[in-house]
Formats: sequence, C-alpha cells, structure tokens
Amino acid sequence: MSDEAKVVKVTDSGKPAEQPPAARTFVPAVDVIETPDALIVLADVPGVTKDKVDVLFEEDVLTIKGEVEAAGEPGMRLELEEYQAGNFHRSFTVGQGLDVSNVEATVKDGVLRLLISKSAALKPRRIEIREG
Repeated sequence: MSDEAKVVKVTDSGKPAEQPPAARTFVPAVDVIETPDALIVLADVPGVTKDKVDVLFEEDVLTIKGEVEAAGEPGMRLELEEYQAGNFHRSFTVGQGLDVSNVEATVKDGVLRLLISKSAALKPRRIEIREG
C-alpha cells in the first residue's frame, strides 16, 4: 500500500524518554503492520515481563516504556557482560481512526505485541449491489 493511500500513518515521534539522565535507555526495534482491520505493533523487548512494561496512548502518541532488570543472583560475580539491562522507551505519532479503547497487548518470548483495532469508519466494508 503506498504511503498516500494509508489512512493510519505512524511516525517515530522523537519524544525523549522520561528517565533520569543517568539511566541507560534503549530504543527497542519495532515492526508496524497495517491490516484492513487493525494496526499490529511488534516490539523487541528481551527480558521484559508484563509487569515491567507500560503502553500508553496520549492524544495521538503511542508510547512503549519499561525496564529490564539485570540478571543475577546475590553473591554472584559477573565475569562477562554482553547483554545490558536498563530502561527502554519508544514513542510513535499515530493517525486518526484507531480504537484505543480496544487494544490487545501480550508479551511472549521477548516480543511485545499490540493489536490496535481500527474504528468502524476506517474498516473496509462491502457494498451490496442490488439488481435494478
């Protein structure tokens, strides 16, 4: 679908993370898929649990934020660190026509999945043709 034909437009808002300056903040990779009935957002958030992620809609901005805690156990000494834990934040400006009261959010295997239904006015509908 060409950009001109899209009814729902998604752009990275560029809004800064609401974190203290000393906190490490990551920007998760995101795929946004538009279907005739919904917008699907897939965000990579490895190590996150459902109680450590927030999804917010404010005006026309969708924000995903949360934190991933460092792995480890008391008395354990870290010998090598390749995966870094910290806060994550990503915001998008979304177009009109999404039914923000009807959002399904799940997190599984490090992927946050949002299914945001389109309002009835945006969904394609079939027009019945009568014999004349």
